[in-house]
Amino acid sequence: MSTIEFDICAENQMPILMLRVTQLWRQLMDAELAHHGLSQAKWRTLAILAMHPQGMIQSELADELAVEGPSLVAMLDRLSKDEWVARIQSDVDRRCKIIQLTPRAWPLIEDIRQSSEKIYQRTIAKVDVAPLALIEAFFLELRDRLYEDLPEKKRHHRQERRAACNLPSSQDWSAE
Repeated sequence: MSTIEFDICAENQMPILMLRVTQLWRQLMDAELAHHGLSQAKWRTLAILAMHPQGMIQSELADELAVEGPSLVAMLDRLSKDEWVARIQSDVDRRCKIIQLTPRAWPLIEDIRQSSEKIYQRTIAKVDVAPLALIEAFFLELRDRLYEDLPEKKRHHRQERRAACNLPSSQDWSAE
């Protein structure tokens, strides 16, 4: 009987390595933002919303965070109670709830950005194996190729929901 050597947790396998880097980044961000009392779920939600100042439909925010709707509703309830986000009903389609940051949230968003910048300077900026622009270009192209490989229904669903709620579509697929 032959045994096949296979280590599902091997750090040198690209998809596993990308997941591990993401986990480590989140752990560092958690430590940086601990003084704000922000959970990872909260700061990630706020950061994603900051990239969409015109707002996001609740279901697209859930997709972006990779969480189920009920989990997001509970998170939005907490963020809304703390006055970080507002749920706005679409003028066009009453079924659409558009989630936006409140003016009170923007100073916190700046703290999140500064924390991210600190980690970047301590880590990514010090990586010396290739020009960072080349690495970034690689990940941008990889993201686009992975997105294009998704089933068509998944790719175009966000754009259709945004149009139904009268939200502008974006050039960047990740902001659709």
